[in-house]
Amino acid sequence: MSDRSSLQVRVYAVHEDEQDAVLRAFADEELALDWGDTEEPDSATLVLGECYGAHEMPLGSSDRLAATLQAQAPTAVFKLWQDPHWSGADGHLVAHVPGVGTYETGCTAEGVPHAGIAGLIKQLSALPAGTSVQDWLAGAGDQVLGVTVLTALELHEKSHR
Repeated sequence: MSDRSSLQVRVYAVHEDEQDAVLRAFADEELALDWGDTEEPDSATLVLGECYGAHEMPLGSSDRLAATLQAQAPTAVFKLWQDPHWSGADGHLVAHVPGVGTYETGCTAEGVPHAGIAGLIKQLSALPAGTSVQDWLAGAGDQVLGVTVLTALELHEKSHR
C-alpha cells in the first residue's frame, strides 16, 4: 500500500492580485499543467479552469494545498482532490467558493464526491421526528452532501467548459 497518490486542482476564479500566490503554491507542490507530460504554457500565467496536477504526492497534500490557497489567495474558487491511494479507499476532495463555504469529502480518482452511506444513515436515523428533508438539507445535510458549495462551484465550472 502506497502513502502517495496523484493530486489535481482546478482554480476557476481568483482576483488578479492573488494569481501569483496561486502559482507559488502550485510551484511549491510541483504541480503542472498536463502533469508535466507535455509543453506547458508560460508558467508565469495562471490558466483558469485547467487541471494542474502531479503524480505521487504524499497523502495529506490535499489538506496542505487547500489551506495554503485559502490563506494566500482568499478569493480563489477551486476544486482539488487527491486520488484514493489503494483500491477501495476514498480519495480526498476539497471544494471552496469564497463567501459560500468549503466542502470536504471522500471522492473517486476523478474527483467525484461521495458521502459514506454508513455516516449518512447514522445522521438520518438521529433526526428528530418531523424533520423535513428541506430542513435537513439546509443544515446538517448540506454539510454532508455539500449542496450549497457544489452548486456554487458548478456555475464556475460551466463558465470554463
